[in-house]
Amino acid sequence: MPATDTIFKILHMSDLHLGKSLRAQDLAEDQAYVLGQIVRRAEELEPDLVIISGDVFDRSIPSEGAQTMFGRFMADLRRVLQGKARSTLRGQARSALSGQARSTPRDQARILVIPGNHDSPRRIAFAAELFEAVGIHLVSDIRLAPALVLEKVGKRAAVWALPFVTHGSYHEFRRNLPKDASEDAPGDGSMAERMADIVAHLRPRFGEYDLNILAAHCYVRGAALSESDTAFIGGTEAVPASLFDGFDYGALGHLHRMQALSPTMWYSGAPMPMSFGDEGGDKGFLYIELGAAMVPKVEPVMLEPLHAFKRVCGRYAELTAASSTLGSDYVEVILTDENPVYDAFNGLAARFPNLVSVRQQAFERMATGAVFEALPDGERRFDAENRQALGLSRSDARHAAALGDFASFARCILEESPSEEMVKAFESLLSEAEQELA
Repeated sequence: MPATDTIFKILHMSDLHLGKSLRAQDLAEDQAYVLGQIVRRAEELEPDLVIISGDVFDRSIPSEGAQTMFGRFMADLRRVLQGKARSTLRGQARSALSGQARSTPRDQARILVIPGNHDSPRRIAFAAELFEAVGIHLVSDIRLAPALVLEKVGKRAAVWALPFVTHGSYHEFRRNLPKDASEDAPGDGSMAERMADIVAHLRPRFGEYDLNILAAHCYVRGAALSESDTAFIGGTEAVPASLFDGFDYGALGHLHRMQALSPTMWYSGAPMPMSFGDEGGDKGFLYIELGAAMVPKVEPVMLEPLHAFKRVCGRYAELTAASSTLGSDYVEVILTDENPVYDAFNGLAARFPNLVSVRQQAFERMATGAVFEALPDGERRFDAENRQALGLSRSDARHAAALGDFASFARCILEESPSEEMVKAFESLLSEAEQELA
C-alpha cells in the first residue's frame, strides 16, 4: 500500500439536475438540502479533487434559481476546500518552527465540472477562465491535453475531461487536431466510434503521468438502468466499457443508479431520487482513494433526502378509507381500479399531504390500446367485452378512445402519464366539442 501522502483523494458525483421539478412540485429546497450535505462531507473528507460528471442542470436553459443554486454550491465547496488547505499549511508551518519534520505542502484542491446531455456547454463554461484561477475547472470542450494535473510528493495525476459527445463537439475536436492526424476521421459514425477515436488520440500521452483519471458523461453498454434513466437517456447510444481501458479511474455520469462497471470504472448516480422509480436505491456520491500501482478504493457516501419518495398502489376506496398518512413523503399513487376514477387527486390528497402524482391503470390500459379492438380501416373501438366491463355505450367508447389517445400523446411529450388535472381539462374541452358536433 502506498504511503498516505501519495494517495489522491477524489469525490465523484454527477447528475445534479438542478432546476428539476416533479409535476408541479418544485424540488429546489430538496436539492439545496442535498448540496448542503455534500459540502459538509467534503469538508470532512478533504479531497484533492471534486469531479461533477455532467448534467449539472435539468435543462439546457436553466432557470435563474438553478443557476444561483449552482453558483452557491461552487462557492461553498471552494470555501471549505480552501479552508482545509490553509489549515494544513498552518500546521506544516508550526511543525517547521518547532523543528519537526514537515511534509510537502498539500496542493490546492480542485473542482472539475463537465457538461452532460442536459446541459448547455456554453452556459456551463461561462467565465471558465475566471473560475480556473480559483481552482474550479469548467470544461465544455474535448481536449488533447488533460483538463488539469494534480501533483503530490512527486507523483502526477492527469485528469482528462470527456463531456457528452455531440456531433458538433466531435467535429470541433477533429478540427483542432494536427493536420496529419485529422485525415483519418471516421466521419459521422456512431457514438462508440466517435468516442473511440477521441480516446485513441489521448492514449499516447498516458505514459507522461503516474495516474490517468477520466471524467466522462455517456451510457456504457451493460450498465443497469433505473426507471428515471429511461426518460433521461432518450436516444443516447451505448458505448463499450473497453473504450476506457488504461484509465486508472473512470468517473462516469449519465445514469442515476450508483454502480461499478469494473473496479476502476463507476457511475456515482444521482445524489437524490429523480423519479418515484428510484425509491429505495442508494443515493449519494463516491469517495475514492487512488495511488500509483493500486486498485482504487471506492467508498459510497450516502445522503439523506429532505423528503422520501414513495409509490403506493391500491384501489381508490381502500386508499381513501385508511386513516394513516405518509407525512412529509412525496407520494405517487397508482390506482388499480378497473374503471377510471374521476377527481381522484383531490380525494387522495387528504390522506397524502405531499401527493405529487396519481396514475390510473385504467387510463394506462386505454393509452396502450389494451381495451381497444382494431378495425380494418385503422380506426379503433372498444370491443363488446371491455365496453360492457366499463359500462360504456358506443358514444362513451368514442369518448374514452379520445381520452386514451390524449393520454398516449401526452405521455409521448411529457415522458410520463398526464396528471389528473390535465386529463380533466382535456375531457372538458372534449365534451364541449362533442356537444357542438351532436
